[in-house]
Amino acid sequence: MSKSERLRVGILNPASAVGHGGYMQYLLALADGLSRHDDLQVSVFYEDSRSVPSGLATSPVAWVALPTGESRVTGAIRAASTILNTRTSSIGRFKALEGHDLDCLISCASPVGFHLGIPFVGIVHDFIYRYFPDLADFPLKERVTRNLINSRLVRHAALTVTESEVGKSDLVRLFGADPGKTRPIPLSPPPHVYQHRSLSESTLREVALRYDLPERFVFYPAQLWEHKNHRRLFEALAHLRDRDGLRVPCVLAGSGGDHAEGVLSAVPELGLEGQVLHVGYVPDADLAAIYKLSSALVYASFAEYTNMPVLEAMVLGTPVLCSNAFAMPEQVGDAGLLFDPFDVQDIATQIRRIWNDEALGETLVRRGTKRMEKFSLDHFGNRWRDVVIEVA
Repeated sequence: MSKSERLRVGILNPASAVGHGGYMQYLLALADGLSRHDDLQVSVFYEDSRSVPSGLATSPVAWVALPTGESRVTGAIRAASTILNTRTSSIGRFKALEGHDLDCLISCASPVGFHLGIPFVGIVHDFIYRYFPDLADFPLKERVTRNLINSRLVRHAALTVTESEVGKSDLVRLFGADPGKTRPIPLSPPPHVYQHRSLSESTLREVALRYDLPERFVFYPAQLWEHKNHRRLFEALAHLRDRDGLRVPCVLAGSGGDHAEGVLSAVPELGLEGQVLHVGYVPDADLAAIYKLSSALVYASFAEYTNMPVLEAMVLGTPVLCSNAFAMPEQVGDAGLLFDPFDVQDIATQIRRIWNDEALGETLVRRGTKRMEKFSLDHFGNRWRDVVIEVA
């Protein structure tokens, strides 16, 4: 197929994505999945160079920097037009998109496609701020902004994509979305997870030494935000120690952020020094190694629809323990143990089960490998291609 016959697809990667690991992993999977189709020409338009992955020399995806230096007046005009549901030609740095003659634009946090007159697809990951408005993670300004953007995406996008059937149901209920214009597409891990699936024993030993990892441990990769529920996980570990005499080491990965000090203060408070290890931000290859070295993933968040670590663990052969909140049971299926994220004893019970039963862990790994057929990059890319073709 000649280049001129291919549909030109743009993916908008906002500066706000930097520091939000889940969104960046989604974007990488999306770009890779779509680029597998010869009839699509994919470009990612980014605002912050920190969001550009390394090793792009052989990538079929074009990464295009948007201009910088937009005036506050231009941004204010665009924001006001969005609020008033009117188009404006004052779109600042996004004006550069017009020169790419896009057939379809995919956007998570901006209805700029509406102002440009480009058919666009809106991605809505979750509405957690509507369920937990008192969380420190979602101050008033953040909630108001998200409500505005989501409502405009629903109003103006040709189609809207969610990560689950539960997400679709909530988008319809909370924002009046048309069910016929809403497509649930399950997450897929980004390509680097598959690339690190086979790591040598020497590599695993080197990573274990570099991070001073315990011989056995459970693993929780998540930023230190309140809704990630580290506190109850720590309490479950203390419960196992105090009630059962069972000491289960736990390794945490993820950047700190504004709430890190408060989250980690529970470690000395519960006497878990030396049992809980926070390794901070970890490069992709090292992260894969830590998954493979761990006895299980414990994903404790109470405020997410779905999550990427569950899928990463399944790809890398790590048993999964996961919160039963929102659409996570839909995502996990029978390939993991579920627990109530608000019930410390339930969390402790599931950790005890996986810690003491090697055969159970092996069963979950086999089921996870099978389940990943549903969440493969090919499947993800095919579903997204159908959406692009429908919109363009």
